[in-house]
Amino acid sequence: LTAYFGLLEVCKMKPGETVLVNAAAGAVGSVVGQLAKIGGCRVVGCAGSDDKVAYLKKIGFDEAFNYKTVKSLDEALHKASPDGYDCFFDNVGGEFASVAINQMKKYGRIAVCGAISQYNDSVPQKGPYVQLPMIFKELQMEGFIVSRWNNRRKEGLQALLKWVMEGKVKYHEHVTERFENMPMAFIGMLKGENLGKAVVKV
Repeated sequence: LTAYFGLLEVCKMKPGETVLVNAAAGAVGSVVGQLAKIGGCRVVGCAGSDDKVAYLKKIGFDEAFNYKTVKSLDEALHKASPDGYDCFFDNVGGEFASVAINQMKKYGRIAVCGAISQYNDSVPQKGPYVQLPMIFKELQMEGFIVSRWNNRRKEGLQALLKWVMEGKVKYHEHVTERFENMPMAFIGMLKGENLGKAVVKV
């Protein structure tokens, strides 16, 4: 539902546009990319391992790269979409967001869903400083929490279930066994060790 409403209501994607998703192999990011493809968009995703990049390509992302191994994030983003990005679904924040915002097209839209790069910071990060590109490219940037659309929950669930049943949306669960392993599963999720949805089976 976070992917559904964030993409449709905040990013307001349109067919033919280019959508950028970070943390793209996670539960939200992977669905964002697949929904954007259903909507007729070109999709670029980034993830933190080669296995995750391979998974993104398997589920239909047009371009994907490992942000941990590229020499320059700016160059990798430009290579994946030389003309820039219409929509940016941000799950990470921090330095990635700062670099990506500079590559947005004029009138681009940014949905701010998370800031996982900052959750474990002991001191506040400096920046990102995004005011100039926000002004001169006339960008729209909006944070959101999915509970805003609680009154439309049924709509979102029905649409997603339909696409899953049709094979248009695929998902992966990273399952950890036993309740006592929940703390380690949670830490692993924050470190980006999971592929898809992190689940603890009790």
